Amino acid sequence: MFAMRMKLNEQIIKQESVEAIFINGKRSGFAFDVQLAYYRGHYLSDIDCLEVYLDGEKISDEAITFELKGKELPLYKLKYAVTEFWSQVDLAKIRVLKAGGITGEHELEFKLMLRIPYMQIGPDHQFMPLDSGEKVTISMEGA
Repeated sequence: MFAMRMKLNEQIIKQESVEAIFINGKRSGFAFDVQLAYYRGHYLSDIDCLEVYLDGEKISDEAITFELKGKELPLYKLKYAVTEFWSQVDLAKIRVLKAGGITGEHELEFKLMLRIPYMQIGPDHQFMPLDSGEKVTISMEGA
């Protein structure tokens, strides 16, 4: 599938932001910040795909939330967030619940495909897809 790619940032996944999530004192997942790699920004309702993979394994959508400007949403609600605008300079926080959390080194992939609503391509009102994802290696301390 063809998708436009504009990596305007050195890091889409902000590796220094990766942190453990603790619930009742137990390691229960991890979180990380991401920056949109498109100069115009986007409404959250223009997100066609948001997926997180850890060591090649897809994390279930139900285990992921997306936070922007203090508003945390489950993934299924993003398509309804027609008034929530994600500017290129704003960091979003991705939270992933994972029993036992993670420690050590892992490959983290963030897949983000956006629909550019003002760039129609082809017949039937198809719109230009924008790939704003990234794959990195992260390291989490134990304890």
